[in-house]
Amino acid sequence: MKNNIYIKISLIALFLFSSCEKLDLQPISSTSLLEDEVYSTYDGYLGVLAKCYASFVLQGQGDGDVDISKNGGRSTFNRALYYLQECPTDEVLFHSSSGNGTWTMITMNWNPATEIVGNMYYRLWISVALCNEFIRKTEKDVMEEYGVYNEAKNDVGQWRAEARFLRAYCYYLLCDLYGSVGWVDDSSPNGTYPVQKTRTEIFNYVESELLDIEDQLMPADKKVFGRVNQVAAWFALSRLYLNGEIYTKKDYNEQAYIYSKKVIDNSNFSLAPNYIENFLKDNDGSPEIIWAQPHDADNSQSSGGTNFLIKYSSHKFMINQGLELGITNDSPWNINGRLKTNLVNKFDLDDQPYDPSDPWCDNKKDKRALFYGGPLTGDQSKSPVQPHQKETWREGKSFEKNITLGYTFTKWRNVTKDRMSGEEQRESYVSVAYPMFRKADAYLMAAEAILRGGGGSRTEALNYVNEVRNRAYNSGNYFSSKNIANGAISDNELNLDFILDERARELWTECVRRTDLIRFNKFTKGYNWDWKGQETSNNTDHEGKDVDEKYNLYPIPQDDILYNPNLTQNPDYM
Repeated sequence: MKNNIYIKISLIALFLFSSCEKLDLQPISSTSLLEDEVYSTYDGYLGVLAKCYASFVLQGQGDGDVDISKNGGRSTFNRALYYLQECPTDEVLFHSSSGNGTWTMITMNWNPATEIVGNMYYRLWISVALCNEFIRKTEKDVMEEYGVYNEAKNDVGQWRAEARFLRAYCYYLLCDLYGSVGWVDDSSPNGTYPVQKTRTEIFNYVESELLDIEDQLMPADKKVFGRVNQVAAWFALSRLYLNGEIYTKKDYNEQAYIYSKKVIDNSNFSLAPNYIENFLKDNDGSPEIIWAQPHDADNSQSSGGTNFLIKYSSHKFMINQGLELGITNDSPWNINGRLKTNLVNKFDLDDQPYDPSDPWCDNKKDKRALFYGGPLTGDQSKSPVQPHQKETWREGKSFEKNITLGYTFTKWRNVTKDRMSGEEQRESYVSVAYPMFRKADAYLMAAEAILRGGGGSRTEALNYVNEVRNRAYNSGNYFSSKNIANGAISDNELNLDFILDERARELWTECVRRTDLIRFNKFTKGYNWDWKGQETSNNTDHEGKDVDEKYNLYPIPQDDILYNPNLTQNPDYM
């Protein structure tokens, strides 16, 4: 049996963990259960904890329900975060005709009423509310009243730590994306307005929570796919500290180095032998993924998560040309999932085009260049359209919703690492887990913290970067028959700009790019990309330009400003 935790849902979101150990998401009957029924059993408590996790994966309670917007897929955690962390950056394009705000993401021209700015905000608050309620219900006196405490007393401390981790991570994202936000915890009476705290106060809260629960979570040597353990807390602290100066104006690079090194030195996680193994159907077996959001073709169907990543970036002609994505022929969305030229150009020129005779990119030097486009070679007789060009524009033309303008990508595939292919393996939905934390990121965070004066040595930083690059090139300790070139760099090539580019090469489409660019002071000014800062889609100028620094933060959604008298809008947003 695979190591799994199973989640089941009813209309009021009762979730149950089974004795297996993987996070799975399956709707059951629509019979509503009363609160007393939910909390009257050990399994009921586990089910509510599972709901806290599932709020990061599902769009609603099942049976077609959605938590937030009319289009539930747009409001799922990973898709909502992708819009905010990837679309405004130098990495991806996504444009929809539905008026939900994707054009404003591309051009960095959003406002407090922009729908997809609000989707992430409300998604995070749903998760905070669920975690708060679970923590309230796991107080000893409450559990004794329900008659469950004696059965659960050996486990409830860990459960509470997991819920506190999830809540802290939500507040980290609220701090990162929206800055000074409202705050409530389990001690806040239900129905009270959240009280706005400064960004520094939110940072301090997240830090204190993660430090407090560090030793209460599952130990580092226990791994349950989809749940968090000690290593996840160390990783979250590393990310928090690395960006701490943005949030507090205080240098936390020493702490970032200490905690990222704890992740690196922990032998329970290691880099996967091949980069792409982290993004496939069986990535629950990757030794590298510290925390993931599981997705399942049968039990967690939605238009978000990895289902979104695979389908929005694909077109039926890709499958017709023989590229195996593990989805049915009618599954691709055939729309604008494209890459900006800045990202593609960070890779060697020879690695950029797609070769139909090498669909897994084995013959590229850098195996992370998982692009589809370019002057294709080989038999193109099955292709109904022209190949993708690298540029996202045509000279003299305004922005076009044309998938052939700009490369798209094949990084995420609903295929196993043994490369099983064929129509009988294809699914309408996908079963690829979304990696939230990967060990490769810890190596790059540690190297950056060192270069920013956080401790360690240049030699150590160089070794960390080369660990990641050698895996990408299948060189060094990761040497295999797929090796084409050596990935290691020399000391004179290592600097902060290289780190920023390496983070793009390693982590593209993994929802950290906006945060990275802000940390390097390259998000709003001084570094530009396709269509950035263009006011209208009728503008024929595809070259990017600087934008107002207010866009380093998203606005608090206008509805919440109107609803909660304690909130003040971020500067310069009307």
